[in-house]
Amino acid sequence: MNETNSITSTNVVGNVVDSIKDSGISGLLDYFTTLDSVHYITFVINLLIFIFGRQIINNLSVETVGANQSRLRLLRLINTILFLTYLLAVAFQLQLATNFSHTGLLMLLTYLGSQFAHSLILKKYGRQREIEGTSLFIESHTSHSLHLLALLLLGVVAGLIFLNIWNLENWLQTTSFLGAIAVLVFTTKDYWLKDFISGIMVISNGNIERGDVVRIPSENILAIVLETRGTLTILRDLIRNHNITVPNSLLLNVQVEILDTESRKGVSDYVDFNIGYETPSEAATEYLTEVWKKACKLTSTINSDREGIIKLVHNGDHAVTWRLLYNLKAVHGITEARNSINLAAFELQQQKGIQLATPLTHTFPTGNPPV
Repeated sequence: MNETNSITSTNVVGNVVDSIKDSGISGLLDYFTTLDSVHYITFVINLLIFIFGRQIINNLSVETVGANQSRLRLLRLINTILFLTYLLAVAFQLQLATNFSHTGLLMLLTYLGSQFAHSLILKKYGRQREIEGTSLFIESHTSHSLHLLALLLLGVVAGLIFLNIWNLENWLQTTSFLGAIAVLVFTTKDYWLKDFISGIMVISNGNIERGDVVRIPSENILAIVLETRGTLTILRDLIRNHNITVPNSLLLNVQVEILDTESRKGVSDYVDFNIGYETPSEAATEYLTEVWKKACKLTSTINSDREGIIKLVHNGDHAVTWRLLYNLKAVHGITEARNSINLAAFELQQQKGIQLATPLTHTFPTGNPPV
């Protein structure tokens, strides 16, 4: 059987060579004019990549540490192998020439697509560093995760197209290995897909980034964002100083307050106090002003250059709610500032004759409240 195949291949090569010798250049041109359009497209793309490979890599890649040369060598290696395979397939008039052309195009486009995706992700989510006078992009956890996701999606799409090119669609049947994997992914999608997509949206929006201080009222969370992973986000609780993991879908479905200090006004916070109706507004205002001044001495987190603001926000059934607003120098000290305000209010209440306890306004038939 092997001898038969060897003889057949030798005859094919001999026939092609003899045909070219007999017909000359015109016969060779006639031979190439009978090719399908996909062969010409493959030939042109391979030729352009071979000539302009360096320019393509330099335009698709951002400045990284010594990565462009290796990418250029890999591109030229893939280009050379596919180009030779294409020429052999066409020259020997193999029936699989079209499949080789399609596969070559698929591999080249997949590789260039991965480089383009990596460049975009690195520019947007990577870290830029100045090294020896040159601005370079360095991988961050977010950019690395998104790059892996992009490679996964490109790999899945390229794999499906490859199976279609070689008429291997039966590999996707549920009885095959690939089909079993597809069934497993589909049956478990309810447990991870929602959080996975939410993580992509959180990262793409760029509203919640590493180092941000966020407050989630519904979950009673005040924390620093450490990192966003595939299906969850890791937070550092500012009060208890331990890590918290929350599903990424939570960050999209509930109210999340992002405390940002980049604005000129900084971040403001407040503490509410319930003071009885018997206290005049002037006395309450003077008392809370002294509370703010004392708290500024207790902690440097409160911005003493911006005076505290005192407002009456609610006339309740039992007491008046007064609000003391203050400005922060550092958002990470929001808990320390609030504790200092409460401590100052407690220590000054007797000095100023202010009772912070909510007064009892109910009457009882016996005249005395029950114990």
